[in-house]
Amino acid sequence: MNWKWIFEKGMFWILILTFFMGNYFSGQEIIGENKTVGWTFDQSNQWIINGLIVFGSWLIFFIGYGIVALMRKKTDLNLSIAHLAIFILTLIIGIVNDLFGTRVLIISLISILVFGLNIYRTFKK
Repeated sequence: MNWKWIFEKGMFWILILTFFMGNYFSGQEIIGENKTVGWTFDQSNQWIINGLIVFGSWLIFFIGYGIVALMRKKTDLNLSIAHLAIFILTLIIGIVNDLFGTRVLIISLISILVFGLNIYRTFKK
């Protein structure tokens, strides 16, 4: 069985699957009720920039790998495996610790760099 096609052509589906599995097992919700005012969302411990970088990068990953899958191009095998490992590490640290912490921010920035390099090498071929 050839497993290389999973990382070369199926990165979109791998990221979707790991994202949903990570969210299923996290069990964390950011919805809380502020008893004094009655608001539904509690935004007190969230970093706006960190949230934009983490969730924005995940959206860019899904769109980028989706476009690569639609164009039927092959991604770089080593960079795809590294990007998946970094993506899973981001989810694990986000589940165990705070999703809006500095560790997740640093790992997300590294993930963005690996993704950019992977997309560059994909379209350079």
